[in-house]
Amino acid sequence: MDPDSRARTHLANERTFLAWFRTGITLVALGLAAAQFLARDVSPGFPLVRGMSTIVIGTGAFLVVVGTWRYREARLRIDAEAFRPASASITVAAAAALVVAMLGVAFVWLLPQG
Repeated sequence: MDPDSRARTHLANERTFLAWFRTGITLVALGLAAAQFLARDVSPGFPLVRGMSTIVIGTGAFLVVVGTWRYREARLRIDAEAFRPASASITVAAAAALVVAMLGVAFVWLLPQG
């Protein structure tokens, strides 16, 4: 492997990590904004907004952790010239995002119209 190709591969790995990081941080910010600005008493006695905000923030943190883990694994495999594309972490992250999306749709339908 020539040095330029290896450098490009490492830089692509870093860009991929930054995409995971940005997505995770965006979800954390979205969860915090929802907790701050949405009405807390959507359903009396049930902390729906707090629960949804916690799930969104947790998913964002999870994506940052997965991105960090993938970056570190890819860096080691690139150096060892034994890189294999990811599969399990992509599936788990996509499933987590799908769950948050479905909960978000349910949340929107439960909000009072007004």
